[in-house]
Amino acid sequence: MDEFNVEKLALMKRLDESFRQVRRLIHAEWNNYNVHGLGMTHGRMLTILAQSGAQKASALAEQLHITSGGVTGIADRLIELGYIKRERGEQDRRVVMLDITEEGLKSVNLIETVREKLMLKLFDGMSEEDMAQGLRLFEQMRGNMEAAGEDER
Repeated sequence: MDEFNVEKLALMKRLDESFRQVRRLIHAEWNNYNVHGLGMTHGRMLTILAQSGAQKASALAEQLHITSGGVTGIADRLIELGYIKRERGEQDRRVVMLDITEEGLKSVNLIETVREKLMLKLFDGMSEEDMAQGLRLFEQMRGNMEAAGEDER
């Protein structure tokens, strides 16, 4: 490996570690406001249902980038708390839809408040240009990963 590649690899490792640290801090901050021990994926599911209406587990799994089994576990907890409900499809009774409840909608307001507080801390002192550059980098990284995933299929 030439000197450039060694330096580039070292920088990539530092970026990876920094990303992991930021992610850990975001999760810790989320947990400071977390009343029922709900993870960020629980919050994301509630937000999706609030914005898009009733969904099949498979559609939620795709949007959340988790398995249908993962959706079931998260949904079970949210149902237990009264935040979402399962409903049979009107056209096809075999279809099960997940939908948000009034209590769940109240929770989404809190989630959005927490998310805003997190973002204000996370992006404090950054210019719009800094944030736009960060967005470009993350979009490129996501594209790289998606392309690599397609190549593996």
